[in-house]
Amino acid sequence: MVWLIISPVNSLNAGIILIEPGEKKVLFEAGVLKLDSLVGCHDKIGSSRSAAEAFLDAGDIVFPLLLRKWKAGDYFYPLGMQKKKKLSRFFIDQKLSKTDKEKIWVLESNKKIIWIPGLRIDDRFKLTAGTQSILHLQLES
Repeated sequence: MVWLIISPVNSLNAGIILIEPGEKKVLFEAGVLKLDSLVGCHDKIGSSRSAAEAFLDAGDIVFPLLLRKWKAGDYFYPLGMQKKKKLSRFFIDQKLSKTDKEKIWVLESNKKIIWIPGLRIDDRFKLTAGTQSILHLQLES
């Protein structure tokens, strides 16, 4: 049996978006990324209920942030893991199709992936007891 998958061709030079400090909303191919800074006790936030929302330790994040398409060789530390994992392997574990993989964007700070919008945050940027300021990110498709 042969399957033919038809999907729109993505341009190879899909943009790289630079996010400067103070930006609140970024429009890109996958939707709208909203950014908000929170200060104070993070106990009231609880864990993120949706993969389209992330609460990160702002003290570990360096601006400008870079929003870009994922590429071969990218890796991150999935939330709950102490070891790095290549995104290609992570996508296999998530059972993403080839067309789904082509739509994936990553958000990075200082050449480290901090969040795969809609999927998972990086463990190195999670909230801890020592977190004083929070970067709240929300993806709206």
